[in-house]
Amino acid sequence: DVGEGPPVVFLHGSGPGVTGWANFGDNLPALQGIRAIVVDQVGFGASGRPEAYDRNYLQISADAVLGLLDSLGLEKVGIVGNSMGGDVAVRLTLDQPSRVSALLLNGPGGTGAPVLGPQPSEGIARLAEFNTDPTRERIVAWLKTMVFDQRRLTEELIDSRFAAATAPGAVKNLVDAYATFYNPAMPGDVPLWAEVHRIKQPVLLCWGRDDRVAPVEGALLPARRMPKCDLRSYSRCGHWVQVERKAAFEAAVLEHFA
Repeated sequence: DVGEGPPVVFLHGSGPGVTGWANFGDNLPALQGIRAIVVDQVGFGASGRPEAYDRNYLQISADAVLGLLDSLGLEKVGIVGNSMGGDVAVRLTLDQPSRVSALLLNGPGGTGAPVLGPQPSEGIARLAEFNTDPTRERIVAWLKTMVFDQRRLTEELIDSRFAAATAPGAVKNLVDAYATFYNPAMPGDVPLWAEVHRIKQPVLLCWGRDDRVAPVEGALLPARRMPKCDLRSYSRCGHWVQVERKAAFEAAVLEHFA
């Protein structure tokens, strides 16, 4: 929780070893002019989780974020959401529209409607393989689907993500969270793309042109259906816009919220 200015909550994605800091820590020094609140979502990083997930994970996390806003005394915030974090941001906005001022969403796969590529995507398939057998080789295979420029996958990055991904309870949390997306008893109000027309807030939708986790054509439906949505597609960029197009992402955050 750093900086001064309009409050903006940052919600990370769902990959192995992910935390709020892993997704956005490198961006924070440039984000002068906002109050950046970077969250570890339920079950990730240093945040706890219930013994079992009894609802769709997007709803569980959205409710937890709402509880955080209440505890901080924040009536209205902007939200940046990466991947699954973008879907949580959309779920929260649909449920509590008065609490959200604006959204910036990086490749929010569940909010999109991909119709051209295979389902599951290559990135989600590699993620499922890691969850089944969490080896270093398999996390490398998953990481390769996340970025356009493979040189970004340094040994330091691989080691840190693998250590976090195999920490006690980490794999189980990821498996349990994803299970709620496919359990017919826990559908919640998904698919999100069928509801996004109800979002009236300004939305900046940022998508890597070379995203192998959430293919870029998935952006077309929500970009058309949300009445105040601008869509930016970034060339030579995979699923991590905030990493591979770091300066452009940081400028977009300040433009949109500050």
